[in-house]
Amino acid sequence: MKRTAIVFALFNELLPVAHSLGVPFFKSIQSQITLDNRNIALVRSGIGKDKARRMAEKIVLEFRPEIIISAGFCGALVEDLKVGDIVASDFSDGKIFCSNDPLCTYERKMDAHRQHKAVVVDMESEGVAVVARKYGIDFLVIKAVSDSLKDDVPKLPFTVLSLPKLIRFKRQTDIASKRLSKFLLDYLQESK
Repeated sequence: MKRTAIVFALFNELLPVAHSLGVPFFKSIQSQITLDNRNIALVRSGIGKDKARRMAEKIVLEFRPEIIISAGFCGALVEDLKVGDIVASDFSDGKIFCSNDPLCTYERKMDAHRQHKAVVVDMESEGVAVVARKYGIDFLVIKAVSDSLKDDVPKLPFTVLSLPKLIRFKRQTDIASKRLSKFLLDYLQESK
């Protein structure tokens, strides 16, 4: 199997994959997990292009992967994508719009689709792509839809008014996380 680095933004995107690979919970809290016996590195960058770019550069210099994957959640920009659907891209097909800010409403998602013609939005893949191009490393984006086109994403997570939205969004991210983990594990198994 190619040496593979997978960059996630969030802990709950990374955790099911780490768990399935036998990584103990307390080790999965670390921002970088290297499984040399399997040629896999899992890293957590935090949200945003700049954080993803910095972490991707760090893992490329330390781990020397042959392929780097930007994995995690995304928002649907078209109606036919549902929560848990997987979108894979090499970034050349225009499927993914990498935004600087969260697109929390139907209107903002529709505007992004009209402008960019993408089918999903994320906030990290472009940062990882920049590093892959810089070092001539194979690159792939694998994202799971956490919010459909019509789902509003809670803006202020600690307000009482958004509690039902938070509960629904938590359920949706749980679905997306499980599907993302299964897809990534299948991908890793097939690439052996």
